[in-house]
Amino acid sequence: MDSFLKINTEKLYAVIGDVHGCYYELKELITNLQSKYGKDILIISVGDNVDRGDYNLKTLDLCIELFNEGKFIEVQSNHMDKFVRWLKGSNVKISYGMQKTVDEFLNLPKTIQEQYRKKIIEYYSSAPLYVIVNKETVIAHAGIKDDMIGKTGKKVKSFVLYGQTTGRYTPEGFPERLDWTKERKLKANSPKIVYGHVVFQKPYINNKCYGIDTGCVFGNKLTAYIPQIDTFEFVKAKKTYYTFDSLSWTT
Repeated sequence: MDSFLKINTEKLYAVIGDVHGCYYELKELITNLQSKYGKDILIISVGDNVDRGDYNLKTLDLCIELFNEGKFIEVQSNHMDKFVRWLKGSNVKISYGMQKTVDEFLNLPKTIQEQYRKKIIEYYSSAPLYVIVNKETVIAHAGIKDDMIGKTGKKVKSFVLYGQTTGRYTPEGFPERLDWTKERKLKANSPKIVYGHVVFQKPYINNKCYGIDTGCVFGNKLTAYIPQIDTFEFVKAKKTYYTFDSLSWTT
């Protein structure tokens, strides 16, 4: 759905960074969170749970299972959006690790492929553009500007999926991105903004914005942030699943 989701809850919730098919790290992190903070902790994902890693469909199975149990929410993201468009038959360029996800899907028995196709499309159709929790925290894949909060539309969707780009490209072929958090003007009631998309070696905090994609798929770690208690939890990557010739940490 191309709309945002508002939640009012007294439950503890954790926001998890980009997983990119790192199933075992995701499972371990969720197990740790539930053990430490309770089985009913709500998990909110910044998206990009597929591509580059080794267990993309297995990761999606876990996300969908937790979603059906009412314990998991995933916001829209560029990698997941592209994969779903491919599942729907759109002509998309398969690159940047997406081939791994596509190969997993195509290696399924033909009778199961259609079941998976419907299940994943239906699941993603319920994913909001971004989530607002208790008017205090906003979760969006690549972030969001304050004047976009509470709004939808093409401009908002482009920003929350891809971030702020210049129209130019890096030597590695990725869109050149700007650090939109530096421009933020804080007010007394400004919410926290938690996002992924841009890879950092450790959580990046600036102007109440929290970048929590810490490159698990590149061999670093998977991060969860719990806004109510301002705490991070981490799980080390089991291995390096994917590399670039020149990793810029902004992938």
